[in-house]
Amino acid sequence: MLVRTQILLDEEQKLNLEKIAALEGISMSELIRQTLKGKIKADFVKNKEKILDRQYRAFRTWIKGAVPGPGDSEYDKYAYDL
Repeated sequence: MLVRTQILLDEEQKLNLEKIAALEGISMSELIRQTLKGKIKADFVKNKEKILDRQYRAFRTWIKGAVPGPGDSEYDKYAYDL
């Protein structure tokens, strides 16, 4: 479903969009939709990599602080029912 949206363009942007749309044989609206779709997809991929990098760094930090499991101290025997 398409939703009507209004944007403000300067004259040069509008003329360039009209020329490109005419050359491609599509409406200016379709050209803008296609361009936005490509930009959104590229930004998503770029941001996804940044998010994953932050997650991996967080995991590495957490792993550094990990402690070993139950040992054979009196506390461990009590806490872990050994």
